[in-house]
Amino acid sequence: GVGPSLIRLAAPGFRFRFHPEFRLRSLLRRRRMAAAAGTARQAGAAPRVGLLYDQRMLAHAPAGKKEKETPERLRAIWRKLAAEGVTSRCVGMRAKVAKEKYIASVHARKHVDLIRKISSKDSSDLKKTAKKFDSVYFSKGSSESAFLAAGSVIEVAEKVAAGELSSAIALVRPPGHHAEHSKPMGFCLFNNVAIAANYLLNERPDLGINKILIVDWDVHHGNGTQNMFYSDPRVLFFSVHRYDYGRFYPYEADASHVFIGDETGRGYNINVPWEHAKCGDADYVAAWDHVLLPVAEAFDPDIILLSAGFDAARGDHMGDCCITPNGYALLLTKLLGFAKGRIVMALEGGYNPESIANSVCACAKVLLGDKFTLNSPEMQPFESTWRVIQMVRDELKTYWPVLSSKLPENVSLRSTPSY
Repeated sequence: GVGPSLIRLAAPGFRFRFHPEFRLRSLLRRRRMAAAAGTARQAGAAPRVGLLYDQRMLAHAPAGKKEKETPERLRAIWRKLAAEGVTSRCVGMRAKVAKEKYIASVHARKHVDLIRKISSKDSSDLKKTAKKFDSVYFSKGSSESAFLAAGSVIEVAEKVAAGELSSAIALVRPPGHHAEHSKPMGFCLFNNVAIAANYLLNERPDLGINKILIVDWDVHHGNGTQNMFYSDPRVLFFSVHRYDYGRFYPYEADASHVFIGDETGRGYNINVPWEHAKCGDADYVAAWDHVLLPVAEAFDPDIILLSAGFDAARGDHMGDCCITPNGYALLLTKLLGFAKGRIVMALEGGYNPESIANSVCACAKVLLGDKFTLNSPEMQPFESTWRVIQMVRDELKTYWPVLSSKLPENVSLRSTPSY
């Protein structure tokens, strides 16, 4: 069997006891991460991290108190970043309205027209229209906020792709990854990340972005993003989410691991579907080390777009998972070794103001090059996590031979939580 081994990762001062799959791959990954970090900091320069925040996106607001997706989410993040001195260290950016032609590249014209006109309706019509869709609300500020959110992710992605920024964070709302081609869904009006990905691939060939890795760590499956690139081998879509055998939102079978893409895109859609709540740092690290990172190495993306939902964070009762702020920091650190560290974080879910603020702050500090230490009480993944990872690897090994090898044996695992 493979015993535990102490691995020092790229984040200075960080140590985490875990079971690596391949010592050599771990070594090569660390060297690549160090090289990327060196490139970003050459000549002693600090990384240029873009931070986009615009109060106009607070105008999308629910009429009642029962909604979870509220303006307070952004306010809490901004207060935390300001208090920690992060805002002054980043390159501040203001939102831009997306052009309709870019939104229409992934959404039906009827859908674009609906969102553009929705805020002109009176309150009764807003409620009536919202009831036609799954888990959305509309307000007088919804139209502008949606166009700003989409435009913001385009803006930061363009600047990172062009090398003007090392990486960037787009604090946007409403979120986007549930929005389908023809309908809003799950708090999402436009699919912000999908719009930005399509823009880079099809509108700006001069930037040299030919392959995009989209990582969706929101606790819910990124159904909209999956469907938009399901047959496109230029986009590797990876979503790790609660599935609960189809009993967790969005309650759709295509969040299963057997949905791997279609036509020339087969193998480029990867779902890691957790079977229950309470997954934490060790479970996500296992998914990274044994699925995402080996495939990302082979895919070799030109940029990474991160659908950064934080509803799998400890304290967020909607997701009921247990990722710590520094757990998110570690997941992000592991991605910095790819695409020369060019990462765009676009906010998705996350509904506990304290949890989302602490998690975003930890990620921002990673992009800025700060040290962090992981102190996680759950140092072993669940038995179910190991089983899911094996199923995912078996489903994909034909397309990604790097997944054909055996997982480590004699790994210390936790039993499935009881309810």
